[in-house]
Amino acid sequence: MKKTKKKNVLPYIYLTPAVIIIIAIFAIPLINLLWYSFARVDLIGNFQNWVGLKNYEYLLTDDFAATLIRTLLWVIFGITGIFIVGTTLALALNKPIPGRGFFRTVIIIPWVIPHVFAGTMWSWVLNSSNGIVNIVLMNLGLIEQPISFLGQHLAFPTVVFIRIWKGVPFLVMSLLSALQTIPSDVEEAAKLDGAIGLKYFRHITLPLLRPVMVMSGTILMAWSFTIFDLVYVITGGGPLNVTELLSITIYKKAFINSDLGGAAAIAIFTMVFVSIIAFFLMKHNAKEEKQ
Repeated sequence: MKKTKKKNVLPYIYLTPAVIIIIAIFAIPLINLLWYSFARVDLIGNFQNWVGLKNYEYLLTDDFAATLIRTLLWVIFGITGIFIVGTTLALALNKPIPGRGFFRTVIIIPWVIPHVFAGTMWSWVLNSSNGIVNIVLMNLGLIEQPISFLGQHLAFPTVVFIRIWKGVPFLVMSLLSALQTIPSDVEEAAKLDGAIGLKYFRHITLPLLRPVMVMSGTILMAWSFTIFDLVYVITGGGPLNVTELLSITIYKKAFINSDLGGAAAIAIFTMVFVSIIAFFLMKHNAKEEKQ
């Protein structure tokens, strides 16, 4: 009897250090964030007074609605572009093409470049006065005057393009790993049955890659909602707030307006919103795997 009790308790003893670490890293800051969202707190974290749901009133304003829609478009267009480009590159790099090892190495470079450096680099490259892109296009005679890539009309598509450039390597690496696990006899059997080209991709490759795609898409979605430094370095959320995302709004609320409570409310909303989307994505994927 004592041995049975000891065996039942032993797993919990082993899990205790991990649980303590998780509580210290995640639970305590989360509780603190939730507490901030119902209070007025200054920039250095000093509690002033309780305000109830007043910090959440900003979530009902037109400005927040516009920022949320903008962020959703950033996530949707960004992930769609990442999947189109990333899947194409992964399928190409899975073939025995010349220089495959070199291209696999090069494709990782955007992923390892820090966001701040990448943002600075792109802001130089796309500068309307002396950016290399405008210089090349003008020398080739393709344009007569510089294009304002970071101006009011093109800033949002530009940062979405940069998001795609930055996120593609992650998807390529994920899909390449999954493609390596597809048995060669499956491909041979499919070819004997006449499944080649798009037909093979649709009926063989895509179903086998779907779990990895869903997981990668969920991770990319969560990352896209929380990206701050890449866009802030390039545009600062401008011009005229056309590239201001939820993450930038949180930063401005906290560090420019000294409103930690308001920033916490937006952060709580973002966390819950992303968690709900991720939950339904994973639930849908689990259902498909059971079928």
